[in-house]
Amino acid sequence: MARRRTRRKTRRSTPKTINAAKVLEAAMIGSAVTQGFFNVGIGDFVMSTSSMNPSQITARELIAGITGQAGGFGTQYKVTNQAVAGRPQTTSTRGMAFAEQVKDNLQNNGAQMIGSLIVIPAAFKVFNKLTRQPRSMANKALKMSGLPVRV
Repeated sequence: MARRRTRRKTRRSTPKTINAAKVLEAAMIGSAVTQGFFNVGIGDFVMSTSSMNPSQITARELIAGITGQAGGFGTQYKVTNQAVAGRPQTTSTRGMAFAEQVKDNLQNNGAQMIGSLIVIPAAFKVFNKLTRQPRSMANKALKMSGLPVRV
């Protein structure tokens, strides 16, 4: 008896969507971490060209410090004041080393960061449970519109 030929079913994949709530949760957690370690929110950490005060560290300063360019964070420099009107010449070191500044930022912002890292995921779980039905209807409407976004 001859072998029967079968048609292969075409494989259908579901379209990939972006979950807006997960993106928001990740951004809030990222902001809490950058606030704890670098004393600046995630928006300023990524977008700012320089810090607003000495305790803040931005991504641009980190990259400049790693590559050895001017304006990098963590480079200590000596300032020499010339002798004027009988005062002796003085030399002082300015700027904190990177590890010292991160340690200082963690001492100041660490408790708040830990609290945020605990509260944010718990709050999103409660929010998702309480808003299950309206989010489901919104997701159906978004699926029908063809947008690759979920709520």
